[in-house]
Amino acid sequence: MAALATRLLYAVRSEKTSVTTRISPLPPRPLRRVLDRMRANLSENLNLATLAAEIGYSRAHFRRTFRAATGQTPHRYLLNLRLENARALLASGAMPLIDIAAECGFSSHAHLTAAFRSRFGVSPSAYRRNL
Repeated sequence: MAALATRLLYAVRSEKTSVTTRISPLPPRPLRRVLDRMRANLSENLNLATLAAEIGYSRAHFRRTFRAATGQTPHRYLLNLRLENARALLASGAMPLIDIAAECGFSSHAHLTAAFRSRFGVSPSAYRRNL
């Protein structure tokens, strides 16, 4: 019986310490700076090291704090920005898909198509036809 009580106390203590060691998110200013850089440079190859250097964080610390602040990894957040921009460009006119892919920072038309279909459930061409 004493062994069970001891294990229960140990479990409760270890649970409390894990709750208090949460990662704090990025402060608002550095977060805004990184998000502005992402929005302004969608067509550039923005990697984790570049974004972390923007605010003077290590890559690992930046990734953890960015995810705590936004709920997404930097890569996923940037991909979503690029896809939203591609969707807006598709809706705005008859720009060729290869040009939209380049404008939004995708390496190829196929990369844009695969990412777009994964996110929106339809290819970019079908999305444009259904507008």
